[in-house]
Amino acid sequence: MIKEKKRRKDMTGYLFIAPAIIFFLVFIVYPIGFISYGSLFNWSSLSNMTFVGLKNFVELFQDEVFIITLRNTLLWILITITIQMVLGFILAYIIEEKVKKYKSFFRTLFFIPVVTSVVVISIVWSNMYSPYQGLLTNFLYSIGFGSPINLLGDVNKAIFAIMVVNIWEWTGWSMILYIAGLSEISQGIKEAALIDGAKGFKKIYHIFIPLTAHVHKSLVLLGIIGSLQTFALVYSMTSGGPNSATEVPGTYIFKMGFQVQRMGYASAISVIILLLALVLTVMQVVTLGSGNFISKKGGK
Repeated sequence: MIKEKKRRKDMTGYLFIAPAIIFFLVFIVYPIGFISYGSLFNWSSLSNMTFVGLKNFVELFQDEVFIITLRNTLLWILITITIQMVLGFILAYIIEEKVKKYKSFFRTLFFIPVVTSVVVISIVWSNMYSPYQGLLTNFLYSIGFGSPINLLGDVNKAIFAIMVVNIWEWTGWSMILYIAGLSEISQGIKEAALIDGAKGFKKIYHIFIPLTAHVHKSLVLLGIIGSLQTFALVYSMTSGGPNSATEVPGTYIFKMGFQVQRMGYASAISVIILLLALVLTVMQVVTLGSGNFISKKGGK
């Protein structure tokens, strides 16, 4: 009788977790397995698959455009994550510690870009970057930068112009997480810091920055994953041009798979990017820790 009740209890537990397991298998495990399998073939449709082994991977590392995508991704990670974290922390500190009124207004104001459609953002910034009628380019011209600048048409400047848009879009997200981290620091710690003479930058350096370490780590992890997934912003603004100067893994996978109809090659790119994401994530977790900003209680 006891064993029967235990068996029914166990079965009930399995039924509760079954939807999550099915979802994981269907939408994560199966796609990864299929793409890994498909990377070993040349194919444009499931009815036309020719086994080529590791040929796609060999070709991949001889592909200059793919090397450009890796370079752009590395720059994207280093530049956008760093600047977003710094600006997000500064905004959070000013709003939480210096602003006395209308805090909700300023939080909302800087968070609006995060919830704005990427396509809308792309259109607005593309118009601002327009070489003859753009707000930004006309401003640069007016302060002595010579002839109208085509930022999105310059192979050396285009990727950085898009990074500026990404930073503008996602700094509000960093700000919100830092606000959550700063709100966890108890008033007692702040008062003790003042008694010990920690004011201004010393207070920031010795109190706020260390006690929001879990937020730093979370933003680095989320930023790396987000950088590897970048697609809509780049595709909407430049489609990877000019001359592949702004290609990122997402746009290159899309082009190879759906425009050139080389699904096997696109699958090989996907596998490499997946492995890169795993390596970077493991490195971050090992060196910095998981950095779960929800579970930790900085200063409490």
